[in-house]
Amino acid sequence: MAQLFPFTDPRTAEMSAPKIMVSGEGCYVTDTQGQRYLDAVAGLWCASLGFSSERLIAAAIAQLNALPYYHSFMGRTTEPTQRLAAKLVEKLPSGLTHVFFGCSGSEAVDTAVKLMRLYQNARGKPDKKRIIARHSAYHGSGLASGGLTGMDYCHAGFDLPDPFVLRTGRPHFYADADSSETEIAFSKRLARELDAQVRQVGASTVGAFIGEPIMGSGGVITPPEGYWDEIQDVLARHDILLIADEIITGFGRTGEWFASTTYGIKPHFMTMAKQLSGAYFPISALAIHEDIYQTIAARAHELGTFGHGFTYGGHPVGAAIALEAINVYEDMNLLVRVRRLSARLRFQLDRLSAHALVGDVRVAGLMAGVELRRRGAEEGATGRAVGAEAERRGVLFRVIGDTIAISPPLIIEEDEIDYAVDVLRDSIAAVAGLQAA
Repeated sequence: MAQLFPFTDPRTAEMSAPKIMVSGEGCYVTDTQGQRYLDAVAGLWCASLGFSSERLIAAAIAQLNALPYYHSFMGRTTEPTQRLAAKLVEKLPSGLTHVFFGCSGSEAVDTAVKLMRLYQNARGKPDKKRIIARHSAYHGSGLASGGLTGMDYCHAGFDLPDPFVLRTGRPHFYADADSSETEIAFSKRLARELDAQVRQVGASTVGAFIGEPIMGSGGVITPPEGYWDEIQDVLARHDILLIADEIITGFGRTGEWFASTTYGIKPHFMTMAKQLSGAYFPISALAIHEDIYQTIAARAHELGTFGHGFTYGGHPVGAAIALEAINVYEDMNLLVRVRRLSARLRFQLDRLSAHALVGDVRVAGLMAGVELRRRGAEEGATGRAVGAEAERRGVLFRVIGDTIAISPPLIIEEDEIDYAVDVLRDSIAAVAGLQAA
């Protein structure tokens, strides 16, 4: 195999041919063997408008014909890039007034880290640079973003994380709360632990806290009641910036344009990618609060330039596609649609809750996690078995340990939700039967 595959054992890849997808239509993809699958997690949470959007394809072709590339360095840019920045600011939570473009979520997170450092230096706090991230978080796989990610497999062998990363608890009520705790009590405990951690290391050394509104790759961990209010109180008390990682949750996934609105989060920085272009082009954006922007702009002016950028950041083709994706979202009345379909997804998944192999069901918008019980199996074995069984039956889920993640294209219909959950139910029953045998 000439390709080095991400998040794959290279030796396993050498011995086993990859599944190669050759076409897609709507919510479905087809492999080289002619097998058709309902992709219930939209690729990597990102193919929000499915795999054959004529409008996005037409937008790409039109921009390729007009201007296939130009950069945004040194006072130059392109018309669709300018329009996209303005359109995003219209949709962003209050206070986020400027955007910086990149090509991936990892780049957006790395940019947030750099701008946090510039900001702290500009206001005379050069020691206030450490960033608190949570266990089980996923923030990318670059140097800074990979270090902030709370997965050991992103660190081992890479000398990560760097000392600037501090780790705090995840808001996983089902797995981590004490048996006597309510959701609010659990949230307050996590906030007290965070406060104690900041006091121990010194608030003068902590510059930012980064968190996904819903922890996606960590197992679709939805925040318990009161969590974000409690955490934000601690951050405000210690003058710590909040970076909201909306790379998975942005653009309607939770029934609001951004999950920060869903959970009352007021970020200083907000990362976006994935559904920004419906995955039809690699593009990301970092939103910046007006107060932060003014401080870093003044400092960059003193330095003579803002010394950061990517060759393909703000690519005109990506910008044109993203603009059209937002138009499609508006035309499909996205937020109303997601809320309606979320109710259907929740109803169907709640029917699984009584199964002996199902430990917890978590739903937020069109995003869900079904956490399975191990029943004596090694960690992850039950999840892998259920995922493999579902794939044989024609549905692709994301397997995260023993959690089955669901995040379908936003164009999915009710009957397709029913089909996906039926396959999941049958797959769980099949695995339960094998484990009992």
